[in-house]
Amino acid sequence: MVKSTLAAATAALFLSATPVSAFPPPGNPGRHPHGGSADPRPIPGPGPKSNKPPGGPHGNNIPRACPNPIVRKEWRTLSAREQTDYISAVKCLINLPSLAASGSVAGALNRFDDFQGVHAVQTPDIHFVGHFLHWHRYMLHLYETTLRTECSYKGAQPYWDWFIDIDSGLPMEEWTIFSTPTPSTGLGGNGVYIPSESLTPEQNPFNLTGRTGGGCVQSGAFTPDKGFSVNLNRTDPQRTDSHCLTRDFMEGVARDLLKHEVVEELMEKTNFTDFARRMEGLPSFDYPNVHGGGHFGVGGVLGTLGDAFNSPGDPIFYLHHANVDRLWTLWQLQNPEYVMSVGGPIVPFDYEGAQVDLDFEVNLNELGPSRKLAELQYTRGPLMCYVYDQ
Repeated sequence: MVKSTLAAATAALFLSATPVSAFPPPGNPGRHPHGGSADPRPIPGPGPKSNKPPGGPHGNNIPRACPNPIVRKEWRTLSAREQTDYISAVKCLINLPSLAASGSVAGALNRFDDFQGVHAVQTPDIHFVGHFLHWHRYMLHLYETTLRTECSYKGAQPYWDWFIDIDSGLPMEEWTIFSTPTPSTGLGGNGVYIPSESLTPEQNPFNLTGRTGGGCVQSGAFTPDKGFSVNLNRTDPQRTDSHCLTRDFMEGVARDLLKHEVVEELMEKTNFTDFARRMEGLPSFDYPNVHGGGHFGVGGVLGTLGDAFNSPGDPIFYLHHANVDRLWTLWQLQNPEYVMSVGGPIVPFDYEGAQVDLDFEVNLNELGPSRKLAELQYTRGPLMCYVYDQ
């Protein structure tokens, strides 16, 4: 069955021998990248909370709110001009010098590559852990800040509300996330179809079915003829290996995983550990999760977004993860007593081992200094200053 083989494929992506970051996570040098068991059952008890006095968003355990937050909006609510400005700013990143090429990402040619490369070298340590949401929130913040401060972008990072497309009744090839503002200037669609029978066992070791693309994206602003390439080697970010952006739509996977019921279940969680664990799910497609649905629905077998290490090489990664971050933010607003709550393993899946706390630190190598999780809990100050439109 597709589900069972996809489960194995996803597990292999995260649990097989993989490149390990040259920058061990701060505060925990030398820890091994894997271990523990995956169990979808909730953690007993109320879960860890801040040891500071309780309070809502204006209580004494919440950072002081920034006065003028920027507003992150859904992609389709932006005007055509705003969408074009965002895409222009993203493409500006390929003209900015790399900050990581002389350090952790030797294969990087530009700033866009830096973000992909830092994610690649830290991948074994930032998924299926208690700081998964924090690390990616920090990444988005730095990406958004770079767009605004170095690429003259005036807006905020947009997000992709998957349910606009899931509920539209349209086939995936016609989802408007890919075709606005126009098919030739937007985020682009599927890749050229590469027949599954032509793939080697190494390319498709689990013989997954339901693929519809796999080759180079042919439409939109992120094609080679419009100056865009994915420059890092797929298995070694220390090497440059420029190639096209690929997508491999698997609509069945998208519809199986991007479900309203999953979001409803998320919003019912009563502690951060359970919320974060349900958000990321398990390395199994028999256990639907919206995070994996965006990645593998678009990326499939051969697409950039489906590559656990190199997914930020697809610009839609940032809209997808902004929606993940939006759900966390909405859950925090719904449960203000947990705004400063953290929990979850330091080592992937090790829920019986050492757990993160507010003093645990993450970094983005050359792109951003170490930050305590306490600094990344709240989107309205003092470090970050943004809200979502809904």
